[in-house]
Amino acid sequence: MKKLLLTALIAGMSAAPALATPYVSGSVGLGFAGNSSISIAGVGEVNDVIKWKSGVPFGAAVGIKQDGFRVEAALSYQTHDIDKILTAPGVYETPEGTNSLSALTYMANGYYDINLNKSSVSPYVMAGLGGASLKPEGDTSKSVFVWQIGAGVGVKAAKDLTVDLGFRYLKPGSLEGEVNNQSGKISLSYTNILAGIRYDFQ
Repeated sequence: MKKLLLTALIAGMSAAPALATPYVSGSVGLGFAGNSSISIAGVGEVNDVIKWKSGVPFGAAVGIKQDGFRVEAALSYQTHDIDKILTAPGVYETPEGTNSLSALTYMANGYYDINLNKSSVSPYVMAGLGGASLKPEGDTSKSVFVWQIGAGVGVKAAKDLTVDLGFRYLKPGSLEGEVNNQSGKISLSYTNILAGIRYDFQ
């Protein structure tokens, strides 16, 4: 998946018209993980079994833009500790020690910037597809498909520099593993609020 995304980006940049502008960007923010449900084979699904603490997502990207469109290859990382676990109907307990789950994502993202006349502010919408490497603490990592959607606003701070404020909803595939010695799946989702900068090579 990583090689495929990199090959697609290089091919796109090679085929891009001369007027296309390359850029690099970086971001950091505050991430919220949605409550996880667990689906156990032969038993069924139990909602809101795991509650997570907030985390700090950060990432970087390289891309090209032309007119109001942008396409990029991006890497991001975030980790969340377990806050509480459902132990009985309506009863949550805080686990002992640190129990965390990290997510390394590698994605191809597309953006549409809405250019406002004579304004340094540009709202945008975006979407992305790719893969994620999910790693529970003390366990091996597992690769899953991931998609995201988002929106935000770019504010021109200098000729080649843009400050970005955005929202992302990130949805990895379920994490499969053993739950109480039975095969199970844990659902995951992330809502991230990000601040970043983008530098255009003009």
